[in-house]
Amino acid sequence: AVTADAVDPVALARTVVQTCGLQRTVPVGAADDSLVTALLGLGCEAVKADAATTRDRAPHTVLATTWLDDLADEQVPPALASLHASRATYVFVAVKNGVSPVSGTARDRAWWEARCFAAGFRKHAAYYRVNAYAALERDAAILAIPLERIPDAAFARWPLEILQRTRQLHMDMLREVGRRGDAHCIRYHMAAQHIHPGDVVLDLACGYGYGSWILWHNSLARSVLGVDLEANAIDYAQANYTVPGHVQFAQGNAQSLSGLADHSVDFIATFETIEHLPDPDLYLDELRRVLRPAGRVMVCAPNDWSDETGKDPNPHHLHVYTWDRLRRELGARFLLEKGFVQTAGGAMKCHHSPRTWTEVPLATLSQQAEWILLLAMADPLPGADVPYRETRWALPDDPDFHFLAFGRDYRNPWLAKAMVTIGMRFEEPTGLRAMHEQVLREAPPDSVDHGAALCGQAYAALAAAPLEPARFTQLLTAIRAYAALPAAPPHRLRWQISLLFVGGELARQRGETGLARELFEDCAGRDACRFSPLLGNKTLDALFRLATMDVAAADLPRARERLQRTIVEARRMVSGSWLNVCGDLARPIPAGLAELAQLLDKASRAAYALVVLESALQRPAMFAWEARGWFERILDFKNGDLADLRRGHAALRDEVLRLDAITRQLAAQVVAKEARLQELAAEIARKEHQPQDLTRQPGSGRSLGFVRRCLQFLFGKRA
Repeated sequence: AVTADAVDPVALARTVVQTCGLQRTVPVGAADDSLVTALLGLGCEAVKADAATTRDRAPHTVLATTWLDDLADEQVPPALASLHASRATYVFVAVKNGVSPVSGTARDRAWWEARCFAAGFRKHAAYYRVNAYAALERDAAILAIPLERIPDAAFARWPLEILQRTRQLHMDMLREVGRRGDAHCIRYHMAAQHIHPGDVVLDLACGYGYGSWILWHNSLARSVLGVDLEANAIDYAQANYTVPGHVQFAQGNAQSLSGLADHSVDFIATFETIEHLPDPDLYLDELRRVLRPAGRVMVCAPNDWSDETGKDPNPHHLHVYTWDRLRRELGARFLLEKGFVQTAGGAMKCHHSPRTWTEVPLATLSQQAEWILLLAMADPLPGADVPYRETRWALPDDPDFHFLAFGRDYRNPWLAKAMVTIGMRFEEPTGLRAMHEQVLREAPPDSVDHGAALCGQAYAALAAAPLEPARFTQLLTAIRAYAALPAAPPHRLRWQISLLFVGGELARQRGETGLARELFEDCAGRDACRFSPLLGNKTLDALFRLATMDVAAADLPRARERLQRTIVEARRMVSGSWLNVCGDLARPIPAGLAELAQLLDKASRAAYALVVLESALQRPAMFAWEARGWFERILDFKNGDLADLRRGHAALRDEVLRLDAITRQLAAQVVAKEARLQELAAEIARKEHQPQDLTRQPGSGRSLGFVRRCLQFLFGKRA
């Protein structure tokens, strides 16, 4: 939206809506109506700025574009004060980055933000959605600065100068200019990506509360509780960042969270805390106690800032942490899932490095970092006896509801979040495989838990093909044994159908067509609706696999039968009860409707294939091209575009590397020539001081003087 020399009204309007919402928005100082038109086109309530704009009610968002650039330095604070006086919740500023033609002042992001913060604003909670952390290293021609209005009472009590003068360890980083504020805020912004809808979140050692605010606004957390030992920090957080019933703050000790019950929290963010505590082990034990099975914790510590004496130069740090130490202490209590390193850059310990946030392998750290971070999960297997509660969706109280009835059918329902559900399950491959193996060892062979772990193993094997024959036989034997069990409880049927399908895929991958047909036939012959119509995604896929095999065998009548059956089955699945699609229609489960759309897309794939089936043997490429659903076509198109962009990027990178190599060669040649010139100059100087007076030789003085003047010119000296 704001990377060109001029603001693109449509792109800027989209950014404003995605940041500030669709409520009443007033562009101020726009030269034409293009921004209002663009906002209205996106469904936003947008009005022109005039005397009547705020008469009836205050705007929700004020959009201030580059008219601020035309003001002299001393006019900017009054202009920002007038924006503050509009009483808008949000002010989105888009201004030029560079030297002001009015005052000659260099007005970069820090210059503008310092004045905005002094006027009673702070960074918007979604600031880093608009400004990517790494991109802040080199700002664009137009700066995007989304802001929030600080509550009046809080701003009156803590104006910026008071806050800056009294801070010690703490500061409100949403009111901090530059790298330090960015580094602290981005951790919370990145942590929010690992919070799941409905999670109860703990921000431990929350300081002034800005992080709790970022977590709440950038996730679908049910609630966020900020806890800190310092009473003045909690006082500030309560005044500035409380959202009644959702974001709250309390004073507490990180080593003794007596106010929190066992297994009462789904996600913990605790940044730059462990190094300050007298007893890190007690602290980590408390984190494990309050975290629910399959809950996550993200821990951050400074990365071994010890100097040559072996002591941390920061007097507030009681412990020095390295990657290995943090990994060892956290890994003793949790399942390590992901690792990250961060730098704030600039003139700090990482010498003039840029701002970086990088995911790294969990093995030994091999790159420089100012901070180290680990994401870990509370092991779900010891938590089988912890009462399960569904926090993500509202589930209907109906015995015929099966779709998400984990608490009813699983021996350990926490496995659904830790091992099963895409987007929630443990992501570190080695740990996930270990979880599968442990469940298969410990859970009864007829349990839902066993079926879930077996299915996870089978799909992992499919992704890691080709399989050894013995491993394939072992998996196939286990799949058939589980598929032969009675189809109750409902979640057992879920895993039976899924296992038959993945078994067919494994056989097809090995070229065992007869075996694949057998497994796909068994899968397609089971009634997915006894569990949920959504399970029909597997049975319809099985029918499609069978149809393509029929085409390959030149059996078009059989292929037609399969494709027609696909459409009939899809109609049956969507025409019945939607209880096991989206639960209670008054509080629907969105994921179910999304999966239902995929089911209908599989029916559309069958319809497309039927159109070209008659000529499938004469035009095989057209059949393969047309036998795709609508979503598949869109994804294929987008993936093709991405592949083209990647190839172009790779070509540009190679060209840059080639030109860089040439530049280095030329630089080496220049250095070599300069060295040779130095040698010639030394030779001339030596000859000038020889006892023999070369200048007596005819013409030699003129030649020597000429060479000397040439060398002096080349080295920038006066003759």
